Amino acid sequence: MSGDIQGSELIQHVSELPAYSPPAHSGTVNRRLVGREFGAGFEMILGQVAPGGEASRHYHIDEAQIIFILKGEANVALGEEPPRRCGPGTVIRIPKGLAHEVVTVGDTALECLVMYAPPLGPHGFVEVPRE
Repeated sequence: MSGDIQGSELIQHVSELPAYSPPAHSGTVNRRLVGREFGAGFEMILGQVAPGGEASRHYHIDEAQIIFILKGEANVALGEEPPRRCGPGTVIRIPKGLAHEVVTVGDTALECLVMYAPPLGPHGFVEVPRE
């Protein structure tokens, strides 16, 4: 097998993966399902955002982002468009450089799969002040 990934790391339960909270987010716990080191050209994250939590308005310089909502609801704003209510089964496609904001609504945590292509780089999140 090539690369630095061991066989025991190819199959894991999500509870074995380290939890972290990304910049520009509140009430968020992420677990990286597929990282840069896997060499697939993308990164995949399981994100959980508590009720009232958010990814504040920001954009990514080099990465396109895809969000697929599994559970819960959020108001999602892309660019200058007004926020749109999104629930389970919604796919949100965010081109690189497009400012976006995700705010959990209701009493249920938002659970979503998030993909970045290419994997999130050193510039990461660029916050955009609310007007």
